Amino acid sequence: MQYLILPAAITILVWVLNHNIRRSNKKNEKKTIESFLKREDKANLVRRKDISNLPYIHVPLEHLPLDITLKDEKKQSKIENYHKQITYLSEKQMLNLIGLSNTELKEQYGVANLDKLSAYDGNYSRMLSNLQNFAATIYDEYPNEAVTIMEYMINEGTDISATYEYLGKHYMANGNREAFDGLYEKIPCKDTISGKMILDKLNSVIEADS
Repeated sequence: MQYLILPAAITILVWVLNHNIRRSNKKNEKKTIESFLKREDKANLVRRKDISNLPYIHVPLEHLPLDITLKDEKKQSKIENYHKQITYLSEKQMLNLIGLSNTELKEQYGVANLDKLSAYDGNYSRMLSNLQNFAATIYDEYPNEAVTIMEYMINEGTDISATYEYLGKHYMANGNREAFDGLYEKIPCKDTISGKMILDKLNSVIEADS
């Protein structure tokens, strides 16, 4: 009979532990939500602040190799469309706000500026997306030009994983391990989903090359 009591006691103990853990998790989750809501309430009371001196991004189109003609007509049509979007967006206000939540933006610059800041960040994201698509499309015929565009994107703080992957493969294929290793230092917000994705991409490049 004693042998039956021991497993039963262990089962009860495990149930109690799991029950307490679930209760603790619920309490912590509730505290986190309450803390977030309080922070949001305070952020929504922050008055508009001057955003004229923020580090707005100007894309130097004149220094980027965008005037390119490809042999492939379909690809040529694609890069012409990308070029139009790049030119259009270059006239818009752009800000790199990677890693900042809406709550943080309201806290720092006031709730009245949130829509503007979100639009400027959206312009920045669309610009880099079009630059990446342009570079990827010309890479087979113009690898050096494509690399120039993607290196500019890296220096502007892009978190597009494909940009890092393209450059990583290019550097490794050309025996430039120093440039490859330097990519790790330029990853913005390594603890975010996009940052971890970039790390995975670069690590995969190393594994494939080994």
